[in-house]
Amino acid sequence: MSTPWDVIEEVGGAERMEAMMRAFYDRLFDDLMIGFFFMKSDKEALIASQIAFVHAHLGSRQGDYAGPPIRRAHQQMPILVGHFDRRHQILREVLDAFSVPEHVKEAWLGLDRAMRDMVIRQGDQAREELGYAKFRPDR
Repeated sequence: MSTPWDVIEEVGGAERMEAMMRAFYDRLFDDLMIGFFFMKSDKEALIASQIAFVHAHLGSRQGDYAGPPIRRAHQQMPILVGHFDRRHQILREVLDAFSVPEHVKEAWLGLDRAMRDMVIRQGDQAREELGYAKFRPDR
C-alpha cells in the first residue's frame, strides 16, 4: 500500500486494537516459556503502552509513545533468543487470529524483529546477570 495508513484504523478501530492487544498479553502472561517475565507487571499498563508504541511506529505514525526506550525497558530482564522468538510467534498468531491485513502484519512483525538485538541477552551475559558461574570444561 503506497498511501500512509493508520495502524488502528487498519486493524478495525480502537476497540479491536485493544481486544487484540488484550489477547496478546493474555497469552504472554499465561505462556509457560515466557509468562514469568510478566509476573509482576501491570497488564493494563502494558496493553496501553504497546498500543501507543505500535501507533507511534507503524504506518502514518500518528500515536504518541511516552514510555521508556525499548532497550532500557528490557535491560534488567534475562531475555534469551528463545524467549524473544516465543513472544514473536505469539504476536504472529494473534495478528493472524485477528485477520490483520497483510501489509500491517508484515510491518508489525518487522518492527518486532527490529527490537531483537535491543532486548535479548547472550547466554554468558544472562547467566552472569543471574549469578550463575560460567561453564568451564576444566572444572
